[in-house]
Amino acid sequence: MSRQSVTDFLQKVSEDQALQADLAKALQVENDREAVTTLGNQKGYDFTSDELWEEVQKRQAEIQAQADSGELSDEELEAISGGLSPLIFITLAAQVSVSVSVAATTPTW
Repeated sequence: MSRQSVTDFLQKVSEDQALQADLAKALQVENDREAVTTLGNQKGYDFTSDELWEEVQKRQAEIQAQADSGELSDEELEAISGGLSPLIFITLAAQVSVSVSVAATTPTW
């Protein structure tokens, strides 16, 4: 189990529309962090929900630092003001395209 697996999983999500749809479904359940972890594990990525959460928090801190320094793009600023989920915003911040169905979800984390 590793944070590298989380990073690899998030990268794969950014590239795979079918996986984005699966992620959207996982984000709709009550315990979405566990559901996303289960999805990642089922796809061959070995990480825990704590490792997922640590990576999400790390990326959020990086994004906040960029926002504080004025380094965010217009798309990223719009995503923040629109209240996108942390996981989806992280993929946007990595300059990737995410489907609208995924972006419409709001996690409970």
